[in-house]
Amino acid sequence: MKKVYDIIVVGAGSSGTNAAVCAARRGMSVLLIDKNGYPGGTNTSAMVAPLMTFHAGDKQVVRGIAQEIVDRLAARGGTLGHIPDPIGMVSTITPIDSELLKLVYFEMLSTEPNITVLLHTFLESVELENGQIQAVRVLNKSGKATYKGKVFIDATGDADLAALCDVEFMLGRKHDGMAQPMSLMFSLNNVDLEKTTKYVLENPEQFILNMDCDLRKYLAVSGFFSLVAQAKENGDFPLPRDRVLFFQSVHPGEVLVNMTRVTRLSGVNAKDLTAAEFEAHKQVGIVTAFLKKYIPGFAAAQLRSIAAMTGVRESRRILGMETLTAEMVINSAECENSVAVCAFPIDIHDPVGAELNWIRKERICCYDIPYGVMVPKKISNLLVTGRCISATHEAIASARITATAMALGQAAGAAASMAVAEKKACSAIPVPKLQKLLADEGAVPGKRWI
Repeated sequence: MKKVYDIIVVGAGSSGTNAAVCAARRGMSVLLIDKNGYPGGTNTSAMVAPLMTFHAGDKQVVRGIAQEIVDRLAARGGTLGHIPDPIGMVSTITPIDSELLKLVYFEMLSTEPNITVLLHTFLESVELENGQIQAVRVLNKSGKATYKGKVFIDATGDADLAALCDVEFMLGRKHDGMAQPMSLMFSLNNVDLEKTTKYVLENPEQFILNMDCDLRKYLAVSGFFSLVAQAKENGDFPLPRDRVLFFQSVHPGEVLVNMTRVTRLSGVNAKDLTAAEFEAHKQVGIVTAFLKKYIPGFAAAQLRSIAAMTGVRESRRILGMETLTAEMVINSAECENSVAVCAFPIDIHDPVGAELNWIRKERICCYDIPYGVMVPKKISNLLVTGRCISATHEAIASARITATAMALGQAAGAAASMAVAEKKACSAIPVPKLQKLLADEGAVPGKRWI
């Protein structure tokens, strides 16, 4: 007789790994499945960094397992820790080394005896019976295999498991279905950051800046608007971007560039994803040439690394028992059934254009995320975590960030453990008890726990 896992987590990104670790530490037998050859999701495969954001003002709103990961990374010299955001978009950012983050995740997963990890493995299909998932079928180099579980967590980022269960979902913005663009991250080294910083300080009107930060210690740039416009006029920057956007790395003279932009393609269509990789890699060359020609300090810059995959900001979002809305984000909502806190404003990269728009009422954004956004309207033993939770197009532009995904992952792991232990549907677990469990584990279930 084949083993039945207590919990099966599909997707070993920041949310899925946190869910698996949380559940395993609560005594659950966990199977963690991922398509990549390493855990970490977009933070490791797509080089999404710095991590944003653990703080609302001077209050830390994401802790628990997420903070443990940062602490482990710091012990390896892989992060600068939580530092003030030079752009002023959020209170703090957490620069990381994505390669060292892989080692941290491998270390954590290898020391949890209740977790079985299956990498290089794709989800193929599901077995359903009476509104419950009985098993998942996967495909890898060994062929096809079936794994049974009691509760399942979709942490794929694209709601792949939920979609196979015919869970209703949304895709893109409401009026035309267009999702935020994809971007391929890359790093450049041999950058003269002193020269770049000098230009920024002498021309502050060209940038979005937090003037309270000492840019000589750490530089992040959103700007060079006039130089971008000049390059566009000269035909040297034919991309749908209106600014230079990069962050200093944890290594001297190195920056992480977030400037490629692939629009009008779907993150859940194989042909579109293939086309996105071709276009994004082409854009890496265009962006690098532009930076070397126009931006002070970049004349001798060298391409150091390109992410293993183009990052997807938005794809499927389930229709859950509750839905996170723009109004909840903008108005800093407080919820009785909150399981996580987010302090990131709405950050919409125009799905078809060049603009990047921040939407917030106050400088510090801080809101509760209710448990119901992780609970599909059908399939009683399924939870969904990460950027495919139930949220509008505008709201997911806030809640999609790493720190929030980590917090939601821990909440999903704890909730799934309760569902198994109490033999209840995921929708029926007592949220106050879940909140207490999360608080006892050092997490922040809601604003009133800050």
